[in-house]
Amino acid sequence: MTAISVAVMWSHFSFGQREAIDAIKAKIDSIENRENFTPDKPYIDLINQLGELYYNIDPDSTFVLGMKSLEASERAKYTEGVVDAYRNIGAYHNLRGEYDQAMGYFEEGLQLSGEVQYWQGMANIYNSMGLNYYDRGLLEESVTVYLQALEIKEQHLSESEQSKTLSNLGLVFLDLGDFEKALRYHNRALEIRKATQNVPGIAYSMANIGEVYKDNGDLEKSLQNYQASLKIGEEIDNRQLVSVCHFNIGDIYLKQGIFEEALFHFETALNLDRERNDKVGISYDLLGVGEAQMKLGNTTAAKKAIEQGLDVALESNLKDEVQKAHLLLSELYEKESNLSKALYHYKIHKTYQDSILNQGTKIEIQKLTTEYALAKREAEFLQAQRESELRNEAKMEQRLRTGVTIILVILLIAFFIALRSAKSQIKAREVVTRQKNELEKLNKKILLQKNEIEKVANQMFEVNQTKDKLFSIVGHDLKSPINSLKGLMQYVVDEKLTQEEFLLVSAQLRNEVEQVHFTLINLLHWAKGQMKGIVTDTEKVSINKILKEITSLYKPVSEAKDITIRDNLEPHTDCLVDREQCNLIMRNLLNNALKFTNRGGNISISSKKVDDSYWEISIQDDGIGIDSQTLTKLFTPALKEKHRYGTAGEKGTGLGLQLTKDFVKINGGDIHVKSELGKGSTFTFTLPIA
Repeated sequence: MTAISVAVMWSHFSFGQREAIDAIKAKIDSIENRENFTPDKPYIDLINQLGELYYNIDPDSTFVLGMKSLEASERAKYTEGVVDAYRNIGAYHNLRGEYDQAMGYFEEGLQLSGEVQYWQGMANIYNSMGLNYYDRGLLEESVTVYLQALEIKEQHLSESEQSKTLSNLGLVFLDLGDFEKALRYHNRALEIRKATQNVPGIAYSMANIGEVYKDNGDLEKSLQNYQASLKIGEEIDNRQLVSVCHFNIGDIYLKQGIFEEALFHFETALNLDRERNDKVGISYDLLGVGEAQMKLGNTTAAKKAIEQGLDVALESNLKDEVQKAHLLLSELYEKESNLSKALYHYKIHKTYQDSILNQGTKIEIQKLTTEYALAKREAEFLQAQRESELRNEAKMEQRLRTGVTIILVILLIAFFIALRSAKSQIKAREVVTRQKNELEKLNKKILLQKNEIEKVANQMFEVNQTKDKLFSIVGHDLKSPINSLKGLMQYVVDEKLTQEEFLLVSAQLRNEVEQVHFTLINLLHWAKGQMKGIVTDTEKVSINKILKEITSLYKPVSEAKDITIRDNLEPHTDCLVDREQCNLIMRNLLNNALKFTNRGGNISISSKKVDDSYWEISIQDDGIGIDSQTLTKLFTPALKEKHRYGTAGEKGTGLGLQLTKDFVKINGGDIHVKSELGKGSTFTFTLPIA
């Protein structure tokens, strides 16, 4: 409900469906009531269209009409009708989660459409296969078949058909977190729909664009697009679209702290979804109403709405909404000082959240794998394209050699005829010399092409090595802390804890989650840098503010080890750097200092100007120090080597210092370290002054 995505996947026929269904049913009844009625191609096409329209309203009717069309098409030997029937039957199985059965029908239809070159049917089946893969989380395969559908539509079908596939591609890339590509595909779809004056399509495209901006944190642009989509939805009386827009506008206002406006839009969406009996939408709306009421201080109304939303979520098996409802009830009871009920709902919230987080981790790893596979496939495509060019050039070379041979034969004949003519002899030699030079140039060109092929092969080898390193870290360095976290969570669930014990365990849980999160952040930045290169977006950044945030973040760690952190930074230590990369530089170095400083130790962070061009920032600790052998290769990538443990048994991936050096260098600075075993270490780096 927070996105239009689910609706758009099959929304191409949702506008005015009731009117269209009634019109087609009237035509079918008229044909069937004729004397000597025999199913023909126009009749079969109407049956398939009706089945397609029923998909969002009555899927069982889609299946019945698909079987009816299949029987009639086979009797009439109408291959195009069989293709469309297979697609509708497969779509029915897809909706029921019977993905293998659905794919069987799609593959049969795809083969038949290829035999008769039925381009519309082939493109539609590729779209349906894309949804099948999308629903199963196979995003790489989904992108592949959607691109095949788009290629067919660009070559054989209208721009209006292309816009549907472009929207679906935008949704897949939004799920992958690639906002730039998602926005690009949705904007292309919007341009086509504007050009073809497809008003309903324009509304859905604007809602999809609003979702991209919302997920990317640009709430103002998101609000503008949803408001524009809402206006169109009200004009064409599409209540599903109007409901979705009201909910998302309410969600944006809630994030902006405009609670009265948020409540109005949530309640409007709720009324519309109740009219449509949309259980999923009702659950989302009720929780939105409850949260807005709670922010406004109306606890009784908030509790009623949240409890109703929880009931609907449980009935519809919406785990994310169930855990959200319990969290809201926990906060509500805590405000009422009913701590026992607050704790009860919080425990249930954590149980559901744990299940969702485990699934989220799998999805993140799958996204990394998909991004790698897409990059590899692109490299393979480029190599195949290059090999094809080389084959064409080889053919041209053969033709050239044949031509040269013919010319040489003619020249030899001319040479023997004009043997006694010195002038003719000189000309013949010049021709031979020229041809020889051309052949040498051609050989050099072939050598350069060979070098290019070897370069592509080396790049593919490096991509494969990056993949191996990535999975090595995921398999070894994340498995242990996640298992530890899982065990701690199980202990919380199984043991009956007092409030004091629960608070102690909660603190430990927070530290465990923060450590896993920090390791994953380092891993993702390293993998992104390996695959796509590091990209910076420089701005004026306050190191003083970043240090305060990080010191607060690591306060539980420093207190647990009784370590004193001293902020000796000069006031207004402002640098011209990438904010996120600077944050990770400071966080990695402070995390490293805390890890290798003994209990009761000290850490000092200071800064000074160098030539009015750079800030020199130092992080000094009195920890265990670094031996000379380790110091020489401290910043050298060594993912498979054994890493040192901290003074409290802390373990890392070995990526932190490597990422730190890369980020410092890419932001125009330098880094070095001084250390003495048993006395501590000082990491010093420079960054440009803002």
